[in-house]
Amino acid sequence: MQKPGYNLTRQAFWLSFVLAWIVIGALVVGGLRGSREAVDLAGLTIPSMIALIAALLGIHRAFGSLDYRAAATNMPRDQPAEEGELR
Repeated sequence: MQKPGYNLTRQAFWLSFVLAWIVIGALVVGGLRGSREAVDLAGLTIPSMIALIAALLGIHRAFGSLDYRAAATNMPRDQPAEEGELR
């Protein structure tokens, strides 16, 4: 069984994480400075950014290993493992 491949690189993962926190920080600063637009936008944007952060960190770390289990159940048991494959 080969390792599952992902399209998101480690740099893109961290970039998304950092940008989500920048958006949250910018909205908080804008709200503290009295920007009505920032306060109006925060009600939708901050929960979305928190969901993005949770998806990038928590959900992937908790359930990332399930990719291996799903791939293992689809592999026939009577085949010998090839070199470089996990069993």
